[in-house]
Amino acid sequence: MCDEESIVLGGLLTEFPAQQRVDPGRTEPAAFAIPKVVSGLDDVVPGSLESVVRLYATAFDRIVPVSRPEVAEMTKLYENCQRMMCIAYANEMADACRPHGIDPYEVCAAAATKPFGYMPFAPGVGVGGHCIPVNPHYLLSNNDFPLLEAATERMRRRPAVIAQRALDGLAGGPAPAGGGRLPRVLVVGIGFKPGQAHLANSPGLELAKNLLLSGRAHVAWIDPLVAPEAVPQIPRLDVGDWRAEALELRFELVIVAFRPLGLDLGVLGALRRTRIDMWCP
Repeated sequence: MCDEESIVLGGLLTEFPAQQRVDPGRTEPAAFAIPKVVSGLDDVVPGSLESVVRLYATAFDRIVPVSRPEVAEMTKLYENCQRMMCIAYANEMADACRPHGIDPYEVCAAAATKPFGYMPFAPGVGVGGHCIPVNPHYLLSNNDFPLLEAATERMRRRPAVIAQRALDGLAGGPAPAGGGRLPRVLVVGIGFKPGQAHLANSPGLELAKNLLLSGRAHVAWIDPLVAPEAVPQIPRLDVGDWRAEALELRFELVIVAFRPLGLDLGVLGALRRTRIDMWCP
């Protein structure tokens, strides 16, 4: 949640919380422009907060000192858990749009034009990374957060729900298609987010695993940033095969978890037989 930093103050080695605010892959704003929340331990080492502020002021444009380490920790949890709840709500909105034939991403784009009282979020395959899927459990361990608990559980199940919908759609119902070979599904985007090779709690990977473990489909994945050996149990489609003709021949369904760097999703517009399930704007 918060980085634990150490410095020497008055001959004592002391630790203090300095909230981590990073978004891997993001270049704007620059790291030094992101306000840094810090706290000292003045009850243990008087003057520590002042020293911490002075230290970080050499690297960050704005320092946000708070009174206690507990405040810094709760600040981090409040930020990340709010994001979890907003993402869950965006996905519920998307589910409500489906039976009415409404494009949820058009709804999101229109809502984002409101200049106040609204923060843009879009539906997707799930929530990935080290922070957003994990931080709610710190609060839930000794607090009552029914809304947060429900949102966290729904997002944990999200990849499995999307996999089930995809399989049912391919089979024309809940039972596997009988007789012929299994349908072939390609999952696009397997890192935990665009621009990342890291797989921590990757919703795209969980989606692919659920499809594979169902026994109802042959599954492959593609993500130019992720090496084949990172997911050895599921075959990786070579980037050279990212062509409309090859996709039409090899897959009945393409599920796009996000827009991977290095792939032109315009290729999908040329597909006529292969179904496309887009989970990104």
